[in-house]
Amino acid sequence: MTEQKTEETKEKSAEGKKPEVTDNLVVTHHIANIGGEEFHYTVTCGTIVLKEESVKSGENAGESEGEKPKAEVFFIAYTRDDVEDRSKRPLTFSFNGGPGSSSVWLHLGLLGPRRVHLDSEGKMPPPPFK
Repeated sequence: MTEQKTEETKEKSAEGKKPEVTDNLVVTHHIANIGGEEFHYTVTCGTIVLKEESVKSGENAGESEGEKPKAEVFFIAYTRDDVEDRSKRPLTFSFNGGPGSSSVWLHLGLLGPRRVHLDSEGKMPPPPFK
């Protein structure tokens, strides 16, 4: 399988074409029991390709070349399933810190539907872990 992909990539490179960059998403469905109430929710995570409009230069300056990938952004989204009008739900954007801080504390320590249980000082309690 890897060899086949490598050959396809070589063929595209030989033709002068770059492989198309596309969004890469994974969707899973879950149930959480919070305060004795059952909540159904969906988790979507992956990368979204941000694109920009590219224009030609030289003889054809100003003509559109179409959209070209500019960057990829990784995200995780938690969405409650039993909501009739999602446009009325609150929306939170949370940006994780840089090197040296695991995203587990953001998703499982603060914002995610499942939480890491810590003691009153914010430290991991002894096993068994919850």
